[in-house]
Amino acid sequence: MKIIFAISLLLSHVAYSQTKEIEFGKISTEEIELKQYEHDKEAKAVILHDKGKSIFFDSKNGYDIRFTRHKRIKIFDKTESQYAEISIPYYVDGYGKTETVKSIEAFTYNITDGRLSRKQLDPSTIYEERINERWHNKKFVFPDLQDGAILEYRYVLETPFHFNLPDWTFQDKIPTIYSEYQVSLVPFYEYIYIVQGITKFDYQNSVVAQEKRTWGSISKYNGLNIGSGVEFQDYVHTYALKNIPAFIDESYISSINDYIIKMDFQLAKFHTPTGGTSDIISTWPSLNESLLKHEKFGKYLKSSSKVAKKVISEDLDLGSKDNKNKAIEIIDYVKNNFEWNGYYGKYASQSAKDFFAKKSGNVADINLFMIALLNEAGINTEPLILSTRNNGKIPAEYPFDHFTNYVIAIVETDSPFLADGTEDLLPYNKLPTRCNNERGLIVKKEDMPRWISLNNDVLSIEKNLITMTLDTVTADVMTQISIQNTEYKSFAARNRFKNDSTKIKEFYEDKIGDIKRSKSIRYERMNLPYVMNFETKYETEKLGNNVVIRPFLNLPLPKNILTQKDRTYPVDFIYPWENQFESTLEIPIDFSLAQLPEGYKLDNDLAEINLDYSFDNSILKVKGNYKFKKSTYEAIEYSRIKHYLDQIVKYFNQPIVLEKQEVNSNELSGVTAK
Repeated sequence: MKIIFAISLLLSHVAYSQTKEIEFGKISTEEIELKQYEHDKEAKAVILHDKGKSIFFDSKNGYDIRFTRHKRIKIFDKTESQYAEISIPYYVDGYGKTETVKSIEAFTYNITDGRLSRKQLDPSTIYEERINERWHNKKFVFPDLQDGAILEYRYVLETPFHFNLPDWTFQDKIPTIYSEYQVSLVPFYEYIYIVQGITKFDYQNSVVAQEKRTWGSISKYNGLNIGSGVEFQDYVHTYALKNIPAFIDESYISSINDYIIKMDFQLAKFHTPTGGTSDIISTWPSLNESLLKHEKFGKYLKSSSKVAKKVISEDLDLGSKDNKNKAIEIIDYVKNNFEWNGYYGKYASQSAKDFFAKKSGNVADINLFMIALLNEAGINTEPLILSTRNNGKIPAEYPFDHFTNYVIAIVETDSPFLADGTEDLLPYNKLPTRCNNERGLIVKKEDMPRWISLNNDVLSIEKNLITMTLDTVTADVMTQISIQNTEYKSFAARNRFKNDSTKIKEFYEDKIGDIKRSKSIRYERMNLPYVMNFETKYETEKLGNNVVIRPFLNLPLPKNILTQKDRTYPVDFIYPWENQFESTLEIPIDFSLAQLPEGYKLDNDLAEINLDYSFDNSILKVKGNYKFKKSTYEAIEYSRIKHYLDQIVKYFNQPIVLEKQEVNSNELSGVTAK
């Protein structure tokens, strides 16, 4: 659940308990002796204390934000070493402004020979990691990790970006005993914030700071005269939660960002000391307008048109084609001639001229240029901004700019469609699955926002056809296998293997046996199923005179990865899907079928499962399928989906047993002994 609030300049006092003060470097006896977390005795680590603080401080630009974080973690089991690996993200805007990590302090505390020892992080071991064009990481690993260790670190990050206050996440993948965030605001900036997963804070308070401050010598902000020498006091807002359970990041989830307990902030208004107010971005139409004026969005589109005109006249032969076929040719041209560098973004990273020369760029470079090409060809095409699955869903109630991180095209032919130019293994009208995230916003100068659904309801199918012949000497199975994939399953297979026979063999050998020959079909025809054919030798299990065979080999779902008893968030498959199986085994005359396994049937509004065995004239045929009819299932449906997956694992991996018969040699030759 998401709730939006404004941090009011009026004061409130809603204190339910007291805050918890912890001094950096001072470890309590209670923390040292803690052996387990009482609310989750299975937890192998727990966050003892996590406190963040944001303040506005004087800078040459007026005011910047200083964010300080102090975190302390107890490690019960040193095998949980991932919690000793720390990443501190910071933002670079690409125009000369950057956040800066000013200091990092970190210590590992252990009990050695009955005494508390302390090991300091060597600053030379801190290293940089580039996540994408805009985000970087400072990373380090705590030294000397032992069972019962306490890890403590503190860092300071300074940011010139007022638009987004540093956000705060109260929850982690391990339990948290205490988490607090304090924000000290100057009265000139008013923020909107979203709380997710919180109905009431354990502590919430707003007070006026005792210290008086003076607005500096800056005379303008966003073109407004604001004067100087104005005296003011900070408004200090504090939020705290206690005993927060671990977030169980189970499979089939859209993004942890959609469900984890957190606060997100965005600047809403600027109040001048002289009494005026400037709205920053208060509506989606105003966000659209700002994008269309932006140097790396709307202006990039316009500059791309000049290059696009030349491409259409010199590189493309559109002739008398209708708009749909023109669009297909243009989109294919972009996919085949420009390489995506792997970075997301709704803002271009370079000029249109440089992008065309380099033939490589981020999502916005490629898709905004593609939009310009389509418009230049007379096909009405608009940008559409969205949030990728790993970024979380867009809260439509308020335009948080950082909740959108991707741009695609909506192409207005006779049958409008969405297009993305970054993936050459997808058809022209199919989005990458990273984009299938609820809805996107058309960027157009209009009075009302226009949202477009990004959900995909087209069924993706994997069909497995298996013909098995039992080798009567070795009792192993020689197989002919065809695996056919459609829609997103087809893209997943193409993208995983890149038509590389070695990669295909490595992936399937444990599932279908020793691969003697393999061949793939239609790799480059994205609108058709991708097919992989195999000839294999599959080693059966021998138990005395019995031979155990899995009719579907090891191709069905091997285990249920939904393991929680209950779940509070949806099961997200991204798209509806179905796996189909057909297996044929001719049973030799010197073997008999010991017993047919049990079949299974289910068909309702959520899923369909069928499994059927038939045996006639020494031919065993096994046919089955399991289909999930929706891309996303609500939390209330979790127990049913979990049960269906349990049944699939149980029934589709059932073996059949063949029994070796003692057959008279004369009977085998058709001669009856006298």
